[in-house]
Amino acid sequence: MVSTAACCAIVGWSVYSTIRLHDSPGEPTRRFRDFYEFFAGAEALVRGNDIFAAGDLGYIYPPLLATLLMPLVHLGMPAAATAWVLLNGLLLGASAWLGSRVVAARLGLSKNLAPVIALIALAILSDKIISDMRMQQTNMLMLACWSVGLWAIGSHPLRGGLGLSLAANIKYITAITLPYFLIRGRWKDAAAFLGGFLFWAVLPAVFIGWDRNLSIWQGAVGGLVSSSAPGTPIAGEARVMSTRDFGVSVSTAMVRAADAMGKPQLAPVLSAAALAAVFVAAWILYHRSGQPMWRGRFGAAERSRPRLVLVEFIGLIVVALAFSPQTNTRHFVQALPLGMLLAAPLVSASQTRTRLLALAGITIWWLGLILPPAGTAPALIRAWHNSGGICLSMVVGWLFALGAVLREEGTTPGKSNPASSQAAPTPQTASP
Repeated sequence: MVSTAACCAIVGWSVYSTIRLHDSPGEPTRRFRDFYEFFAGAEALVRGNDIFAAGDLGYIYPPLLATLLMPLVHLGMPAAATAWVLLNGLLLGASAWLGSRVVAARLGLSKNLAPVIALIALAILSDKIISDMRMQQTNMLMLACWSVGLWAIGSHPLRGGLGLSLAANIKYITAITLPYFLIRGRWKDAAAFLGGFLFWAVLPAVFIGWDRNLSIWQGAVGGLVSSSAPGTPIAGEARVMSTRDFGVSVSTAMVRAADAMGKPQLAPVLSAAALAAVFVAAWILYHRSGQPMWRGRFGAAERSRPRLVLVEFIGLIVVALAFSPQTNTRHFVQALPLGMLLAAPLVSASQTRTRLLALAGITIWWLGLILPPAGTAPALIRAWHNSGGICLSMVVGWLFALGAVLREEGTTPGKSNPASSQAAPTPQTASP
């Protein structure tokens, strides 16, 4: 009960402080932040104007988000923004509730531990949650879609595919799940994602027309591609900020490093090398624990690996955030499931060493999120972010979580714990 109340307090404060921001003095762009751009895009669709010329910074997404927000235009900016914040608070609370129960169920833990797991994860990311809520961004929607995908994998492919593909029609990064589904022989999940992506991509055409829907898609993708090169955006394209000036990801750090060496063509090579290093580290952990990364990991056999599926799916979230060129500090609210994955063994592991692994992962990731401390020279903070340090700490945190889960999976090489051989949780156990 105490943990649940504390979770509600974190969510409630983030919502309350944001709604108070609406009444503060200043321009609408300051009070309504990124929602100002979303609303302007939706208003442009209603009035038949250029969606990418609307707003201040500009609408940068595919047409789905602006189309879904069109009914709010008639409410006016203040009322629409309040509705958006309340929706974000609901999505955050639902994601914490659902995600914590899925993590507990797949690790074979009592659902009574779910509120504690959720609280630890929310506490780790509390400042990022409040910051993102005040920016009134789309990351809470992305988090909710990741959470649905996490719950649905292995049991409800259609629901999972619709959730993940909805997110891919906004920020693209959930598309990383498609190759994972294919590699693991999850044909239904892959088909559901592809079908869902086409459904969400075409849906706006019902309301704004096929030609305009296609034109916005071209502008959104064109703006994203143009962001990787210096120069001003092309007319009719989304005004996406340059990846060389914006972002804290490992890939962006590699772009800056390659530019500093005068060899920008090396950026993809350096990024690939960093990604390969993460893969090798994960493979070593699998090998040392006697758990399979490839052998016996295909199709129906995945039903007996709920723990491994859990840690791998959350790993997809981590890798997507750590290597997406557009990642900034607010996007880390999408990594809430990682906090839950680290919290679970911390409160329930049967071995002290496993708890220490989880604690180390939490500590490294948390320090990466908060350091350098407030009041530090801006140049030092900028250097930490520009070097991708904050994303590297998240990746290391996930590797510690992987080590903790694999250690609990079974102490005998090649032999799993009874709890690990259970089928993926049904809706009743994952989300009663």
